Amino acid sequence: MIKYLVKSPNPQILVITPLLTGHSVSKETKKSIKRNKTPFVWISYMGDGNPCKNTQKAFNIYRNDYELPKYVIKIDNDIQASRGMLDEMFLTLEKSSKNEAYTYCSFEFQGSVNAKFPAIPFDSDRLRVNNYISSCSMMKTNKLIEVGLWVTDDKGFRLLDWALWLRFLKRGYIGVPALKSSFVATASESSVSARGIEDYQEKRKWVLENFS
Repeated sequence: MIKYLVKSPNPQILVITPLLTGHSVSKETKKSIKRNKTPFVWISYMGDGNPCKNTQKAFNIYRNDYELPKYVIKIDNDIQASRGMLDEMFLTLEKSSKNEAYTYCSFEFQGSVNAKFPAIPFDSDRLRVNNYISSCSMMKTNKLIEVGLWVTDDKGFRLLDWALWLRFLKRGYIGVPALKSSFVATASESSVSARGIEDYQEKRKWVLENFS
């Protein structure tokens, strides 16, 4: 089942928040995502799958009943977005070229992991080596469908977003930074971002073997 957090007439963006069973969307996330003017519909989906699996399930349930908006973005349940983040991403894609399939922004982890990732110009060579783009990036819906939607295999859980960006790249699509957007994500001890280097290297090897 999906739950509607925001409904707008003629939405331009589909926002999807995947949730583990028993989890909820934080007050900070609700407040910060609602501070946007572009019409959007926001749904959450609760399940026991990894975030990409739950996101894809929500996407498929929604499109069975409604026409899909022009753009789609996965939003985690514990982020604090800058004011107008969705608006800036929307405008960036509206001005983008045909081969620019998604837009990404600066982000920061705070908590068990503390790290900053500025939204640098798109660099395909760098992306082939390591990921620098968040899963909370806005995509052109038709391009996402064209490449086969999200990568959902548990074998790559932690780096499934990277696998998706490489999937886009293999089809000739690149990303474009939304320089006026950003968000802060909370990293708890149990979050996937806080897992050790061995886990990261194992998942990195799997992604490179299957998507590079």
